[in-house]
Amino acid sequence: MPFPSPTNSATLIGKLTRDPELRTVSTSAGERSVVTLGIAVRKPIKSEQNDAPTADFFDVTVWGPLAETCAAHLAKGRLVGVSARLEPTSWETADGAKRRGMEVIAGAVEFLDRPRRDGDSSEQQSQDVAVAA
Repeated sequence: MPFPSPTNSATLIGKLTRDPELRTVSTSAGERSVVTLGIAVRKPIKSEQNDAPTADFFDVTVWGPLAETCAAHLAKGRLVGVSARLEPTSWETADGAKRRGMEVIAGAVEFLDRPRRDGDSSEQQSQDVAVAA
């Protein structure tokens, strides 16, 4: 049975693994702002070797004014929710091998915690987020 309309979406909730770095690139539509967010998404299961939680790591590309907002207000460790689409990519390596991958392109980014203020400890920040959730 075919789907009534094509769907290509991903939702990620996790913590930023690095500070966003805003850059400008030339595209066919002109100069555009872009930022790549590194996000660690916790896995709901623990590995069998130890009791430490594990995570999956994603690079999420954010374009335009949303990229500028993310760069201005986000920092490593912040909790974010991302609504995105997956975009297939392909390339050829220097030795001629063909490769394929998937790029995560954000349509929306929600800031799920408040920015850390001077004097806030990471423990206090975690308690504030837990209460808000």
